[in-house]
Amino acid sequence: MTGRHWRGEHGVEVETTTLRGREVFRVTKDGYFVAYCATLEDVAAIVPLDTLTELPATGPAPEAGEAEED
Repeated sequence: MTGRHWRGEHGVEVETTTLRGREVFRVTKDGYFVAYCATLEDVAAIVPLDTLTELPATGPAPEAGEAEED
């Protein structure tokens, strides 16, 4: 899973995660859990989607000697 992550207004964050084998959206506000959402429509019921900005992926750095794909 890619682990996508969005940040919105007033301390809202949304990220993808796996729960019981299914990809879901985890919504938090100021670091506190708000909800797990199955769809973007569920997320939109909590926070306006147009206020969310996707953050760049942060993952482990490539191993030394690995070629990067263009």
